[in-house]
Amino acid sequence: MPSMLVLRLAGAIPDVAPRWLLGAASAICEPGVGDAPTQARPFSVGAVVPVVEDARVPVASWRLGWLEDDAPPPGWPPAEVRFGSQARTVLAAELHRRSYAALAQGTPARHVRLTMTTPTFFALDGRDLPLPDPALMIRGLLARWNGYAPGPLRIGADDARALVDAVYLDGMWGASADVELGHGLRQTGFVGQADLRLLAATSDYIATMFTALTRFATYAGVGARTAYGFGAVDVDIVDVPVPRRPAAAAASGGPRRAGTLTSTRPPRLATSPLT
Repeated sequence: MPSMLVLRLAGAIPDVAPRWLLGAASAICEPGVGDAPTQARPFSVGAVVPVVEDARVPVASWRLGWLEDDAPPPGWPPAEVRFGSQARTVLAAELHRRSYAALAQGTPARHVRLTMTTPTFFALDGRDLPLPDPALMIRGLLARWNGYAPGPLRIGADDARALVDAVYLDGMWGASADVELGHGLRQTGFVGQADLRLLAATSDYIATMFTALTRFATYAGVGARTAYGFGAVDVDIVDVPVPRRPAAAAASGGPRRAGTLTSTRPPRLATSPLT
């Protein structure tokens, strides 16, 4: 079942490139595969972020999402995590599991706020789109949900089309951010918040799927290259407006400079008053 894996690591935050995040996550989730490119990976990766506990003893936190519907990852829990040549001892490991059925239960929601904590982009017709496009978000989540959820909970083509047609972007706050990929290459993504809503005439049946998929986004991420640390999100499912929380990128007055993947806030699980 979908799981959130949260590790506390000893030492300062290493300078983590996306390919090193993939390699470290693969060692935990797919030990036999490594960091070789594949069509789909059953996990998503967040950024390594500092944890403020004792300034004299640096500690970092790292979040991974696991999508398989059976056992936890074969390499869980690890005693050590290696980012390229930099190794970090694991001080604590938490595993939070929630079944696909549980994600689909509860009162249907019609308004969701996604906070993209690492740069997020979408592949569209051979190009990269660094914007929170609602249809691309939902289509990507549908593909991952149907790839790992039990057969009875998979969403059919007609329902998927109805959901994509019903969702729209109600607001967004944030900025672009560049990530160095090496060899002079960089990837641009969006960091910030996006409010997704459903059209007023949308049925509760379709709204239930919308609720399940947006909860699932916490585990799966959104957009492209989620196994490399892109597209990590926090999710607020709400019935009433929630205060806007401007992302750090937006407060800076412009795009972020190129660097390694960083997060705007520590990892957490999805929150919802509906369960």
